[in-house]
Amino acid sequence: MITKGVDANQIATEWLAGLDKAASAGDVEQFTQCFLPDGWLRDILCFSWDFRSIESRTGIASYLIETLAGSTRLAAVGLHDLTLDTSSTLKPSAFPIPGAEGALGIQGAFRFTLRDPAARGRGFFRLVPSQEGYKALAVYTAMHELVGHEEPTERPRGIPLDATRMTTWEEDRAAEVQAIEDDLTVLIVGGGQCGLMAAARFRRMGIHALIIEKTPRVGDVWRNRYPTLSLHIPAHPSSFLYQSYPKNFPEYIGRTKLADFMESYAIQQEITIWTSSIIQSNTVPVFDPEMKRWTVVVNRAGNNVTLNPKHLILAMGSGKPHIIRLPGQEKFKGEVYHSDFHLGAKKYRGKKAVVIGAGNACADMCQDFVSNGAASTTLVQRSATCLTSLKTSTAQITGNYPEGCDLVDADLFANSLPPRLAVKLSAARIGEVKKADAELHQGLRDKGFELTWKHKGVEAGTLLFIYEKFAGSTLLDTGIGNLIVDGHVSVKQGVEPSHFEENAIVFNDGSKLDADVVVLCTGNQPIMSNIEALMGPEISAKIGAVWGLDGAGELRRAWRPTGQQGLWIFPGGFGHARYYCRFLALQIQAELLGVKEPTPGYPVA
Repeated sequence: MITKGVDANQIATEWLAGLDKAASAGDVEQFTQCFLPDGWLRDILCFSWDFRSIESRTGIASYLIETLAGSTRLAAVGLHDLTLDTSSTLKPSAFPIPGAEGALGIQGAFRFTLRDPAARGRGFFRLVPSQEGYKALAVYTAMHELVGHEEPTERPRGIPLDATRMTTWEEDRAAEVQAIEDDLTVLIVGGGQCGLMAAARFRRMGIHALIIEKTPRVGDVWRNRYPTLSLHIPAHPSSFLYQSYPKNFPEYIGRTKLADFMESYAIQQEITIWTSSIIQSNTVPVFDPEMKRWTVVVNRAGNNVTLNPKHLILAMGSGKPHIIRLPGQEKFKGEVYHSDFHLGAKKYRGKKAVVIGAGNACADMCQDFVSNGAASTTLVQRSATCLTSLKTSTAQITGNYPEGCDLVDADLFANSLPPRLAVKLSAARIGEVKKADAELHQGLRDKGFELTWKHKGVEAGTLLFIYEKFAGSTLLDTGIGNLIVDGHVSVKQGVEPSHFEENAIVFNDGSKLDADVVVLCTGNQPIMSNIEALMGPEISAKIGAVWGLDGAGELRRAWRPTGQQGLWIFPGGFGHARYYCRFLALQIQAELLGVKEPTPGYPVA
């Protein structure tokens, strides 16, 4: 346990010196002795050109002792010059050790260098006291730049040094766009937050990238959704790469304001993007392994254009709406539609609304119906939901991302835990989460709303559902809880819709609800459904599933090798997009420079 007289900086310095000595010598045994017996290593692109999380000294040793370039993996990469990152906001500090009441560990950021490839990186450690002294519960290593090819951080000059070569910004920008279109390196499919931030990162790193976006305007992917949609994550942690929201933006940003910001972001970051453009539906992109380029036919506003990028990034988000169709639906006199097509509840004043589902979209629908004077609003909860109040969720998030914090450091900290260890620590704290919302949870149970924090027998709350179900079966409560507790929204639980009658929807237990409108908040198809429709069955079979933790302890196919050369998948939210675009850019940059060969994807399970 850390006491008042213990110097966290000294302990961190001594521990890191030991790790550096072992790494520099390529001594796997001494390197792993810096960890707890059940400690963890998470690595991104340092010990291999992939992501990997490894548990236990034995597991870490087995990985690092593997043969690579005629040596052990640890010796081959040449990890050295590990130093505390004293210039960051993540200096050595104490942290409470989960499950050990009153005990404190030491955590902090560090920097390091690799010999092969010649690169620099950043890392993070969490040390806990043991009988052998302070040992690592978890260490994170992540490549941040290739030596000689660093991402520029200074402002562009704007005015040329040679006064005889003056040009306008418009001329320079037109020349840049022409160069990208003439010799395209990366084609990004999808102009949402993931596509935009990836393209902004690529441009800063000098990689020619073009986005194709199916809608007429940047931001339409948010602008065209239901009117009451807003972010449920606070503005600061939802910031875009290089460009945070203005201080007068609301904490939870509405869809249209967000869409307009995205449009301005594309302009200000000088992203090259074709709107009203899709990959031609009757052709499948084809990769030529000899030329190492794709042939992609794009319908650009009605005109077919053939592109030959070296890399193809799919940033298309979730699949199409999952729409259930029930017997008798054609006889139903009311309206039935998926929540993606909800245009607002004003027209349903005095009407009876039934909402199928119990996630965030369902909550938004119910709140809209109640706010606009529906005669009744009933939520049909088919299975249990992992519900957290907005207050509790925001407190957790802002603990890592306080307003005004350095986002680069905050992202490093937030992503430094191996996912499976993060789930274990979340499970250890689940009692605190339940306690924070205990009154709300009891009120919901009293109204028949079923709650859960388990997935496949593991009780770890929202984080586990994010990793394994892309946040399916979760709900961030922005007000639906009180509407249920106060009787504004009724709950019908544990039933499945069976069929329609003229004025009602009937369930599999024989009960029915009179209805004028039924909204299907039944989610979306898996990410792979979009990919298979675009890429065809042969390439899709190489990819396998996307998302969910694989045998390497990392998210399947997300921002890492997919099993198909030159093809990358970029899913996720704002934080994912902002942080992981760096690693996707580094992998592509390394291939372009000849630093690495294409990396096989982690084996399909």
